[in-house]
Amino acid sequence: WGRGSIFFLPSGNTAPSVFSLASCCTSTSSACRDRHLVCLVTGYSPSSVRIRWNSGRVTEGVRDFPEMMARNGLYTQISQLTIPAGDWRGDTYQCDATHDATRRTLSKTFPEESIRTPSPLYSFCPALNAASRPQPGSSDCHRPPPKVFLLPPSLEDLYIAQNATITCVVSGMETPSSLEISWSRSNGGPLMVNSREPVPHLNGTYSTASVLRVCVEEWQSGEEFTCTVKHQDIPSAEVKTIHKSLEVSLLAPSVYVFPPHAEELALQEWATITCLASGFRPRDILVTWTRKDRPLPQEAYINIGPTREAGEEESYFIYSKLRIQASEWQKGDTYSCMVGHEGLPMTFTQQSVDKASGKPTAVNVSVVLSDTDVTCF
Repeated sequence: WGRGSIFFLPSGNTAPSVFSLASCCTSTSSACRDRHLVCLVTGYSPSSVRIRWNSGRVTEGVRDFPEMMARNGLYTQISQLTIPAGDWRGDTYQCDATHDATRRTLSKTFPEESIRTPSPLYSFCPALNAASRPQPGSSDCHRPPPKVFLLPPSLEDLYIAQNATITCVVSGMETPSSLEISWSRSNGGPLMVNSREPVPHLNGTYSTASVLRVCVEEWQSGEEFTCTVKHQDIPSAEVKTIHKSLEVSLLAPSVYVFPPHAEELALQEWATITCLASGFRPRDILVTWTRKDRPLPQEAYINIGPTREAGEEESYFIYSKLRIQASEWQKGDTYSCMVGHEGLPMTFTQQSVDKASGKPTAVNVSVVLSDTDVTCF
């Protein structure tokens, strides 16, 4: 997503490197005694990496961060596992990273000494592939400088809310008092910025965000936006630049909806409606569900993917599964799978199904701009 004055696109497929990092503890509070394990997957191309903990058996306490692209065109993905102090029992933890393009799965195991609950005289600093050895009498680690992340607009913002927001996040500050965040854009147009109040965390650091609101059309055109961060703990100003990657060619998804299976309905418990969107490029896609044209909450369905299709041509597919009670399906309400992708003629398409027809119907949907949109000049 980001680039500097020169942007390099790697040719071919590049497999990732995987590193294991253990958290650094600077106090003896209960929050600090929690263990934070980080799986860093970096240096791969094209995008799309799946990170699982202990082959998918560990899901509690997992936080996956947005995928980022460096100036050299290679991607980085981070997954963090938090183990509460009372839950650590000497278990072994491992992260598995699967890269779709190269069809490789790389694993890293966290050594026991890297996650053992430290005593008041011992603390652990982040380390690649191994834990830092504690030194008797030490009570602190050298805190790393604040981190700066630039996040692109979400697909929900672009396709539904029609409000494109770019977020500059600064985390790991010991104090927010000297922080300065400024924005610029390549066309020199007006800036609409909303700065959020700093948020304190249990480890003694602060984080904050500055949100830039732009026109959807400006983001879609590939215009470049820059966030500059200055802070007393950052040696020099941190400059992050972001723009939408303009694909050479777009592939619109084919969308298929499948009603509940008769054998499942015979049990009179649950009804599962599935939606398949396949053959699309780029991989960014939005899949949601409606019931009687009213949006269903995200908790009602689960999306699996996007995942790269088999074959040499770069394209992706995604499954979405909506599970409802069998009695709800028997009412005859219409359920629709809504798919948003920039390759579609009208941005959105929907496939609907109900008990009466049992057959899906497709409709292209245009999105009406809301009154709160930014005025484009």
